[in-house]
Amino acid sequence: PPGFEAWQLTNEFHLLSDEEWIPPYYRGKHRPNVTFSADNRTLLGSTVAQLRYVKLSVSKVFAGLNGWAIIEEEKAGVLAHPSFEDDGAEPVAATEIAVKLASRQLAHRVAGVTDPPASLDTGDRCRSINEEALRLALRASSPEARARFQKHGRPLVMGPDTKPMPPAGPWWIWSYLDFRDMGEAGIEVRSWYAFYPLSGPTYGAGNHYCKLLSPAWALEWIYTDSLRPPAAPASA
Repeated sequence: PPGFEAWQLTNEFHLLSDEEWIPPYYRGKHRPNVTFSADNRTLLGSTVAQLRYVKLSVSKVFAGLNGWAIIEEEKAGVLAHPSFEDDGAEPVAATEIAVKLASRQLAHRVAGVTDPPASLDTGDRCRSINEEALRLALRASSPEARARFQKHGRPLVMGPDTKPMPPAGPWWIWSYLDFRDMGEAGIEVRSWYAFYPLSGPTYGAGNHYCKLLSPAWALEWIYTDSLRPPAAPASA
């Protein structure tokens, strides 16, 4: 927004779900936010993120009401989960980073813009972040690994953002980053997003949620998984 010279960002790691009945203790409500510094020249942004390793269905967690199922996503539950094995067959990095962000619309209002439009948040905002995650992984790769990937690896392509149906919190939380195998053309990554304009319900107004690609997952793809042959198509 005009008049501000810099951003200062902080993040907190939490379970995305913050309902009161998740055992064994109550998690306080957590929301992303935007404020400004004492000199009114720096926007201060906060986000909430969860690294996801196991996949649960919205029916298993009963749309967020089954707390005992939800805590399978915590560290102890992940390490004990039967699907989590470091045997080289599957990535060990998080399958996604699910992030609650403040919307661009909210940032402009905090910055003093009168009646900022919801259109500030249109477009594939999550995809642009995922593209940067891939660029970060490529920069972190060794020159040899990067060259091998670019010559022999299957590409990692970022697709358009997708809104879950119904477009409500539980369906965003338990819809996971979509990896679409396109054979020799590579993998297309699609984010699930949820945007709630300032005119929306108080609970979510001013939020823009994204399912994001883990740079660690992208590194595994660059070093090893992209070099595997594509899976054979399922027989009819």
